[in-house]
Amino acid sequence: MNGHVLEISTYVFRLLRWRALSYISCTDEKDTPTQRIVVDDDVYSEIIDRAIAKRKTIDEIFLEICRRSRRARRRFRRIKRWRL
Repeated sequence: MNGHVLEISTYVFRLLRWRALSYISCTDEKDTPTQRIVVDDDVYSEIIDRAIAKRKTIDEIFLEICRRSRRARRRFRRIKRWRL
């Protein structure tokens, strides 16, 4: 598998690192307005395809992914509480 480098804003970088998404390799934060992450081929093509189809930036796509994963975790916790 090849890795592709994507440049994202520092805010999104911090959010991704805090979320600890497993398909993204984050390095240490640098003192620049943009940060670089390394993603696999399939993730890269999915992100680029979504950005083109929805006419959004890469940052907006990653924010959308983080929001969806957060909602999924909330739903799972609610289901877990109901079963107890």
